[in-house]
Amino acid sequence: MIDTYASRLSQLDFYPDWSALPDHQQRIDPFLYSGRLSVYKALIDAMNAGGAFGADNEMNIFWGYVFQLAWQWRSGRLTLRTTPPGHIDSNSMWGYANYALSVIPLIAAIEIGMIPPVEIAAPPERSAVEYAHGDRHTYIVPSIFGDAVQQWKHFFDAARQLKPGDDVEPLRFLQWEAHHQSLLAAEVAMLKVGTNFHSRDEMDFLIGWVRMVDFLGAAAWRTDLAYMLEHGIGVLPERPITSADTPGRIKDMSPEVNANLISIIGLTKQSKLRFGFNLFLWKRAMRTAQARAEVLPMLDATFNPSPRNAAERRKLLRYILKP
Repeated sequence: MIDTYASRLSQLDFYPDWSALPDHQQRIDPFLYSGRLSVYKALIDAMNAGGAFGADNEMNIFWGYVFQLAWQWRSGRLTLRTTPPGHIDSNSMWGYANYALSVIPLIAAIEIGMIPPVEIAAPPERSAVEYAHGDRHTYIVPSIFGDAVQQWKHFFDAARQLKPGDDVEPLRFLQWEAHHQSLLAAEVAMLKVGTNFHSRDEMDFLIGWVRMVDFLGAAAWRTDLAYMLEHGIGVLPERPITSADTPGRIKDMSPEVNANLISIIGLTKQSKLRFGFNLFLWKRAMRTAQARAEVLPMLDATFNPSPRNAAERRKLLRYILKP
């Protein structure tokens, strides 16, 4: 298993930064890229105390979050024009969304005693959005994240009960509930101030990515290392979308990435009624383990209908109509 996971991990772009992180820290600065990675290392290490997530922790759900953070960093989404090297700008809306999915879970894990308290640094500059921070005794958490902290506590409580060999899928449903609450809180500010710092199309992409969570959560989408190594690389744009771009026809992006952009931005532009109806149908389709095991072709059939996937669309319809 070491050859399968640890060696493959060492080939990824974030591994040099990851491998340089200390095992334990008294203070984390989440406005450094290394600091944000440290949050995930603390969560991943603490969750596998009982070995329920594999010998290499390969089934830990937070690996997908590490992949997302690394993509956001690599693609320039966590910095703005004046951001110092190595820093995550406090006015990056991608950085803010990731904060809701890293530091907010960290605080929840600390508050239930799964991780020893650490100092969490405040933003180094004035920001347009509110962040949690504090010393090792008291954390100041914006009220909008209150429900998210509670949901993550529920998730971590359930994670601590798992034993090696237990089915992880029920935990993934709890993960996506907490994930949803974190982004639901962050979305309010992102909608209000996001276009002050990013292009309109880039913000539409981000908000669509937030809304995609409802579809991924209904399918208990896997975010473990094993799954991410197979399906989590090369499917998203490697630079921000600018005002000069036309999503879907961006020349320096692959057809697959252009198609994914259109699908994700489309979620932002849908009316609430249409989005709600489509999500209702998707949730019906994902009621069975068999359907969830086929989530990739079912997503393709949902978001990219064409003669190519006619058979998958017929299968999706059968899942929806199943009593």
